[in-house]
Parts: sequence; C-alpha cells; structure tokens
Amino acid sequence: MLKRSILGVFLTTGLLVWSGCETTNSGTTQVTGTTRPALTEWEVDIYQDPAGLLAWIPDMEIPVQFEEVAKLESSDTTISNNPNAIDEKTVQIVTDLKKRAAQMGSNGIIVREVNVAEDVVERRSSGYETVRFPDGSYGQIEAPVRVSYQRVYKITIKADSVFLDWNTVWTGEPAS
Repeated sequence: MLKRSILGVFLTTGLLVWSGCETTNSGTTQVTGTTRPALTEWEVDIYQDPAGLLAWIPDMEIPVQFEEVAKLESSDTTISNNPNAIDEKTVQIVTDLKKRAAQMGSNGIIVREVNVAEDVVERRSSGYETVRFPDGSYGQIEAPVRVSYQRVYKITIKADSVFLDWNTVWTGEPAS
C-alpha cells in the first residue's frame, strides 16, 4: 500500500514537471472605493477598455456609470513551447482578478492593460545513460550535454474592480 502511494506521488510529480513549469500567481490590490459583501466570481462581468485586449473575452459595452472599488494587477509566468500557453495563462490570471474583485463585492472588472514579455531560456542537462555493450552486459556511461530551448512568457494584466448599480449604469442618473 505504501509503495503504491509513493509511486503515485512520484508519477504525479513527474507529470507536472514534464507537462510544463508554472510559477505562482502574484498580484497587487489597491482599494480606491467602498467594498461590499463578497460575491462569487461568477457574478463578476468582464469588460475591456480598449476593446479586443483579450480575444477570448467578448467585447461588451462598458456601462456609463460605475463606482471604482480597486485597482488590480496580476502577473504570472509560464514556460512552454505550446502556442496556446499564453491564452491558458491569461484565463488563469483573469480568473484570479475576478475572484479578488468578488471578494471586495465588485460585480465587474474592466481590463485596462495586457502585457506579454517573451524570452527564450537555454537548458543544459547531462548525466549517465545505461547502455548495452557488445558482450551483452550493461553499464553506465557519461552522457553528452544536451541543450534545449524553451520559451518563457511573463503575462501581466491590469484591471479596475468596479461596482455597477444596475438601476443607474446606462443612464448615469439615479433610479426613480
């Protein structure tokens, strides 16, 4: 039983390392307005200004009136040669922004800025390989240094956390 658990841990760790490295999300929150009771992330709408910053978010008209609750910034890094890595990471970052906005009682975020920095890192690995010799025996020999290259993307998204009073958002006037 213990051997199976240890094997499971090693397999899981190996799969996570093999599938690509991820760093933890970092971000800042600067409260600029009134916070309210917490909501769920599903109650937070996403707007973009300017439109089209993130292609996977539908462009919705930003309401005329809203109350800014906080300035949010979140960034994360991904190491991958997968062309979808940037989109996958931006989804994670926007989800983090929505959760943070919801904790403050905001029912909307306005994405203001998206920055993607790309770099290429060189990785060198060496060690020993097990080989079979002509006499049928096995042994280890020093392996040559292997060089590989990976893309590193750092993605930063800045947004405003806002509260939308649905009675006044489109007119800018108090409800009668």
